[in-house]
Amino acid sequence: MKKIRTFIAHPVPEEWKQIIGEAFSGLREGMQSRITWVKPENLHLTLKFLGSVEEDKLAEVQGVLKKVPVVNFKITTAGAGFFPAIEKPHIIWMGIAGGTKEYCANEAAIESAMTGLDFEPNKNECHAHITLGRVKRATKDDWSALAERINDIKLPEAEINSFILYKSTLTPEGPIYSAIEKYK
Repeated sequence: MKKIRTFIAHPVPEEWKQIIGEAFSGLREGMQSRITWVKPENLHLTLKFLGSVEEDKLAEVQGVLKKVPVVNFKITTAGAGFFPAIEKPHIIWMGIAGGTKEYCANEAAIESAMTGLDFEPNKNECHAHITLGRVKRATKDDWSALAERINDIKLPEAEINSFILYKSTLTPEGPIYSAIEKYK
C-alpha cells in the first residue's frame, strides 16, 4: 500500500511569505552554521504532523477533518525563538502573538478529532510559530544577533480562516508541499 507523508497546517498569508522571503538574504549574512532555510512557499503554521499515511486511510482523515470547525482569527508576530534553546539551536522560528488562543483551540480540535484514527498524540505544549530554518550543523554564530534580525521583520496583521491537509514530497532540493484538501 502506498504511503503519503502528510501534515495539517494553517497556511501563512502570501504577503507574509513574500516579506519573509525577501528578508532571508539578510538573515543569512554572517552565519557560519549550516542552516537549511524554509522556502517561502513552504512557510506554514503546523497544527499536526501525521507522518506517512496509507493512501486508503487518507479518506478517513479527510472525513474527520471535514467535521472540525475552523475558528477564524487574526495573527501578529511575536519575535524570534529557537528550539530547543538559543544556546544549541536546531530550529529557528518566528513566534505568533495575536491569535495564539485561537490557534491552540484549532490545534486541540484537530488533535481530538484524530485520536480515533490511531495517530500519535502531540506531546508538546501548543506553541504557535513559523519555522524559518533548521540548523544542520551549528558553529559559534551570534544567535542573539540573528534573533534581532528576525525581530526586525515587520509583518502586518493577517487573517487565518482555513487549515489545509498537505502532502509533503521529499526531494534532494527540499520538500515540496501540495494541498490535498482545504478546510474553511
